[in-house]
Order: sequence, then structure tokens, then C-alpha cells
Amino acid sequence: MDGNLNTNNNSVPNIVSEFEAMSRNGGLSLLHEKDFIELILYFEKELMLDKALEITDLAIERFSYLPDLYLKKAQILLALNNTSEAFEAVDQALLLAPSENDAKLLKANCLIIEKEYDLAVILLNDIMLVGSQKDKINSMLLRARIHEEFKDYSQMFDQIQNVLDLEPSNELAMEKLWFYMESQRSYHQGIKYLNKLLDNDPYAYMAWYNLGQAYSCIGEYENALAAYEYSFLIQPTFELGYKDCADLAFQMCRYRFALKVYLDALENIGPDSELFACIGECYFKLKEFRLARLNFRKSNRLDPYNDEVHYYLGLCFAAEHKYDIALQHYYKALKIEDGREEYFAATAEAFYKQGDVDKADYYYKKAVDLGGDIPEIWLSYIKFLYEMEEFDRAMDVLEEADEYTYSSDLLYYKVLVLIALNEKEEACEVLKEALSEDYDGHAILYRLNPELKKDQEISSIINYFLSED
Repeated sequence: MDGNLNTNNNSVPNIVSEFEAMSRNGGLSLLHEKDFIELILYFEKELMLDKALEITDLAIERFSYLPDLYLKKAQILLALNNTSEAFEAVDQALLLAPSENDAKLLKANCLIIEKEYDLAVILLNDIMLVGSQKDKINSMLLRARIHEEFKDYSQMFDQIQNVLDLEPSNELAMEKLWFYMESQRSYHQGIKYLNKLLDNDPYAYMAWYNLGQAYSCIGEYENALAAYEYSFLIQPTFELGYKDCADLAFQMCRYRFALKVYLDALENIGPDSELFACIGECYFKLKEFRLARLNFRKSNRLDPYNDEVHYYLGLCFAAEHKYDIALQHYYKALKIEDGREEYFAATAEAFYKQGDVDKADYYYKKAVDLGGDIPEIWLSYIKFLYEMEEFDRAMDVLEEADEYTYSSDLLYYKVLVLIALNEKEEACEVLKEALSEDYDGHAILYRLNPELKKDQEISSIINYFLSED
């Protein structure tokens, strides 16, 4: 053995076996300090913290005079929630290097965990007097954490500002800033500060991202989209910026814009099952079903157990009246996840379109059993019963729906069913309620029963509410 471990090898078993072979053969004495450090970092990266701690102890046996090894041991112990032994390791590092600010910062961190805030502040004050800018930034972040523990959010905000004024790209400070803004609902204050910060450093991509989040929370969606877009234009590998920007655009029904962002993410970040699914949803909304299917299939190849992908593939085929193929995908979706009411409703509709009303009825019942508080699920079942002229059953379902949910559309369906049952007087009363809730929704009456346009009583009620509106 030459004392060099191949830590670039991606296979954890090979790294472990090589190290253990050196242990058995007495080869550890050949290892240099950097070999131990590389090995420790490797196991940390693989989240094998117990093994990392074991190797750190072996390194300390060889190089007991190096404070950095004790600091690394303390960091690992903190990650393992062993604060008491972390204290011992930090104190040993400070004995070897009393002026080492990294050790003081780590000890302050331990003290904060143990709620020894006064002692932590003493250490942090010392660092603020003699530390480097990096040390001072870390000290201020720990001070912000202390203020957070005391719920002194104003002082916490001040410390975060101090950090960001020195280092606008500090990600931890940006995370804490967003926590402050969200927990205190201080979006306008945050927006004002972030705009000021960006005037001084327009390339702080996390600042743009936080600004986008803040604008979104106060309903300024166009500003939010612009801010999100700057975040990933500045940092092309910033996945969260793409995702939140595209998701918001999708919710705003700006499907072309959302699609562009998702495609940019695909180009700059690479293939991903969820990303292909999102692209597919955009194409689906744009009624470009061939391209939608293409991307859903790409998503499915990367993750065969994504039930939503099968559901959307079914919707694509159903939109093209290919109900047999649609049902195959709905069944696959239900096999993976049988608790989604929309899957049952889509299956029911496909059977209805094929003329199999018994199976349609069965699946509609399953859908409303699962989605009792979702008006759209009840509406799909009631519409089916209405079109099948099962008016008594439709009324029963409407009354059952009333126990679980509410919507103006349900009221309009009730009007239709009551008219079909020759309950005109009650239908007119329900119509008044529906019109007062959502006047524009009355179009559903004419769509399902065009003859109502000739009904003078119904028309006069609708016209009366038009003038009121």
C-alpha cells in the first residue's frame, strides 16, 4: 500500500473494503493527514456519519496535535445530536488553538443548542472584535439564530440585513430572511429591503428568488414571475427558480410561458421525470395532445410508478376519443394509487362515452365516496344522471352532496333537476339563490337544456338579476 486511498471511486463498498484492508494489514500508519480528511469527507457526503466519526477518531490517534480534526469530530457529533461530546471535542481544539475562530463559532453553536445564550454571546462578541469578515458573518448568523430562539424577530431581521449588506449572496441569510418575512407576514418590508439590496447587487439570484416569493404572497403575480425569471437567468442551474416560476405561470393559465420555463429548465438542468410531466401538462392544456403524450411517456420511462402520468396519458387519449386506450392508463393509475377521486371520475366518464352506463355509474359512485368535499366530483356524477334522465336519483345525489360540499354550480344543477321533476316553483327559488351567488353560472342551464331559453318565467328571473348585478 502506498498510503493513497482512491476516494474518487464512486462505489461505497470499494472505498470501505480498501480502508478495512489497510486496517487489517496495519497500513493505516502509512496514511497522511489529507488521506484521512478525504476519507472523512467522503463518508460525510454519503451520510455514513458513524463511519466518518470512527475514521476521525483514528485520525486523531495519529495526529492528536491538529485542531482541525477535533473540529471535524465536533461537527460530526453535532450532526449525530451528541452535543455533550461535541463540547469536549471543541474544547480540545481550543486548547490546541485558543484563538481559532472556527472553534469559537462551533462552541457558540453548541452553547445555543444547549440554550446557554449568554455564554454564546460572549464568544460571538469576541469574534466580532478580532475575526475576519467571514467570521463576523458567521457570528451574525448565529446572533440571528439566538434572536429567533427568543422570538425577537426585529433584532433577527437586523442581523440578517447586516450579513446581506456584507455578502448579498449568502444563502443561509437569504433562507433566514424568507423565514422572517413569511413568519411575520412582513412581505412589504422584505420587498422594500430586497429591492434596495438588488440596486447594489443586481446579480444576487437568491434575492431575486425571495423577491418573487414575496410578490407572489401579496398577489403581485406579474412582478413575481419577473423576479423568479431573473433568479434562474442569473444562475442557470437554480432549479427552484424555474419550478416556482413555471408553477405560478401555470396557475395563472399562462401555459405557453410556463412551457418555455420548463423547457429552459430541461436544457440547463437535464432530464427529470417530474419535469417531463410538467411539460406534458402544459402541452395538454394547450390541446397539443401528441406532444403531451410524448413528454408523459418520457416521464413514465424515468418513473414507471407515477400514477399522475398514467392519469394524464388517459386524459390525452380521452380528449381524442380513444377511450379504450384511455381506460388502460386509468386502470394503471388506479393500480398504483386507488385513493384519487379524479381517477375514478375519469374512468367513469370514459365508460359513459363508450355507452357502458352500469360501469360508469359504479365508478362515479366510487369517485364521490372518495371526494365528498369536492364539488366537481359530485357535478360529474349528477351531470351523468341528468343526461341519463335519472332525475330522482340525481336529486338524491344532490341532497347527499349538500351534506358534504357547496357550490353555485350544484344549485344550477338542482334547478335543472327540479324542472325535470316538474317542481317549477321550487326550481325558481333555487334559481334566485344561484343567481345571487354566481350570475354568470346560469349559462349551464341553457347548455344542458336549451329549451329553457323559451321559458318566460325563468328568463324574467335571470333578467331581473342581470339588472341587479
